[in-house]
Amino acid sequence: MRLDTEEYAYSVEFMCGRLGVSRSGYYDWRSRPESATAQRREELKLLIEKAFDMSDSTYGHRRIQAQLDRWGVSAGLELVRRLMREQGL
Repeated sequence: MRLDTEEYAYSVEFMCGRLGVSRSGYYDWRSRPESATAQRREELKLLIEKAFDMSDSTYGHRRIQAQLDRWGVSAGLELVRRLMREQGL
């Protein structure tokens, strides 16, 4: 279900009113740059996908995390598991 279609589209004014936030606050939030954590997670996702593809789609989160360690990339086991789940790997 897509919420950005005409059938489900609501105006910014309506949604801000329902959520109790100002329009200027919404636009300020929307225009903020991505956080350092979010950027790192996106970079990790690319590396995880690369390691997974290199393993012919057979490695689990423990082996992927070990491969990241060999590449000099620090990432906790739980983070790797969560990111792999988000990516459907």
